[in-house]
Amino acid sequence: MRIVAVTPETIVNSIYRSFIPMHALAQRGHTVHIEGAVIRNPETLFEFDAVQFMRYAGREEQRLARRLRQAGVAVLWDNDDNLTAAPKGNPNHEAHSGLSGQRVFGEMTAMMRASDLLTTPSPMLAELYERASGTEARVIENHLPPTFTRPQRMMPHSNVVIGWVAAMEHQREVERLGLVEMFEELLARHVHVGVVTIGLNLGLRSRRYTHYPITRYGELPNILAHFDVGIAPLADFAFNRGRSNVKVKEYAAMGVPWLASPIGPYAALGEEQGGRLVADDRWQDELTQLIQDEDERRRLALRARRWAQGETIEAHVDEWEAAFEDAIAHARAAAVG
Repeated sequence: MRIVAVTPETIVNSIYRSFIPMHALAQRGHTVHIEGAVIRNPETLFEFDAVQFMRYAGREEQRLARRLRQAGVAVLWDNDDNLTAAPKGNPNHEAHSGLSGQRVFGEMTAMMRASDLLTTPSPMLAELYERASGTEARVIENHLPPTFTRPQRMMPHSNVVIGWVAAMEHQREVERLGLVEMFEELLARHVHVGVVTIGLNLGLRSRRYTHYPITRYGELPNILAHFDVGIAPLADFAFNRGRSNVKVKEYAAMGVPWLASPIGPYAALGEEQGGRLVADDRWQDELTQLIQDEDERRRLALRARRWAQGETIEAHVDEWEAAFEDAIAHARAAAVG
């Protein structure tokens, strides 16, 4: 197959939804190409068998999608966030709420109707998009690239490190779950505990707190591998219920036991995947239990690494391959008809 992905290169989501699967498809022998925000020459897209649009849904993209389908080129549209449900504090909130949100969802729906197949990592989003557009929506989860592996050499550390990868949009979790107060109490009670956040700065008043700005994806394993427990708290609202579960896969790949909220992407996961689900009022208790029980951390870590071995893109590239093959068949049948 000859495939091109049109993807916003500036957002981390494109790594999971375009770059990782495209690289895996290339390894399978398919011809792949990635275009950024500005399509240099739209006419070259007609030389491909399929075009994946990641999030783009403006009128220009809609017109291009319809032209491509008329020419028998398959169009796939991918989105991995419920943008019109973005809460206050999320970078997408202002542009996707109120009347603006209605306009954006209208554009998205038109783009979905102009597509042969929709893809998303979330069952909730798949149901939403399919119901709105009538176009088939297929769930393909986010998976790990072959480079996302635990470093072979690591400096030992004596602290029990609790880590959280959290973009600025997770400020709502901090406020709703009282995470700053909880961490400050844990640090005060347990002198051998450290806290690390990547992205969101909690401003904890302790020498045992470390904050890293958002880091390059390739550098993430070197930081995550030093976690002893990884957390993934989520407040229960529509935007979060449409998220991906890749964060705990990344913890698991590093052999890090994890704790997550029992909603949306994490609701079906648990000890078999190397972690536990935590109710809103149980975070401090569950963290304390793992801080104090090294054997339990080790047991969960082994399960986490075992699970993560099956969550690589190599183990799931056939799902993307089948999606493109089916979309191409659909487009060609429609063009002949």
